[in-house]
Amino acid sequence: MDRRSLLVAGGALAGSLFGGGVAHAAVQWPMFEWEKQGGFFSPGIGVMVPPLLAVYGDGESYADAAAHQYLPGQVARSLQDHAVRVLRNRVSTRRLPGRDEPRDAPWDRVRVRTTDGHYLTAHLDGWGDGDEWGDFPPALHELYDHVDELRRAVRKDGSPWRADALLLVAVHLDVEPDEYDPWPSGVPVPKVGADRLYLETKCAGAKARRVRRNLPRSGERVWPFYRTPAGAFIAANWRYSLPHEW
Repeated sequence: MDRRSLLVAGGALAGSLFGGGVAHAAVQWPMFEWEKQGGFFSPGIGVMVPPLLAVYGDGESYADAAAHQYLPGQVARSLQDHAVRVLRNRVSTRRLPGRDEPRDAPWDRVRVRTTDGHYLTAHLDGWGDGDEWGDFPPALHELYDHVDELRRAVRKDGSPWRADALLLVAVHLDVEPDEYDPWPSGVPVPKVGADRLYLETKCAGAKARRVRRNLPRSGERVWPFYRTPAGAFIAANWRYSLPHEW
């Protein structure tokens, strides 16, 4: 199930939650991307997790949608070649024999563009934060280590990613939170309610800047809660968009 699907009612979410940009002239899909794509998430939680690493054809790379840096051509090609070798051999991306697949566990999606323009894709059920149980073959772990090394380098040496575009996520709550703020007047109220519990909104330009100024962003599972002018309660959060998500 896609990570953006509605999987838990707003009330259940409430229970779990209480406890400088670079312009791209044309949208292009990344040449390589490793992201947490699906599994069992409360509404909106999964989509707030950006790709670990996304590398575009021009070498520009993004780590956790937090930092970006141009990779030298040789470095980008090395990652592409490595990913193509691993993903072309399906045995390298399948759980080892005798290892049970976890139920409702988040799964990662890894995809890479080949030199002829086609994409190879692997879905890794229960990979988690690095397959700590060793359920997948060594070749996949070597690719992950390669990706993680680049990811850490971009986070360390790259520039902060502050795009003039973001993804705003709102979830309707069917219970009143213990603490909440009034919905800020400068931001349109997301159209969520009993008949539409979950909504994603792509914001760019002035609209994105209003969201950044008025809505605090949470990096935790606890999202800010708001009371709308109509008296409804919602949870809302946002993250910066990558170029292909605009």
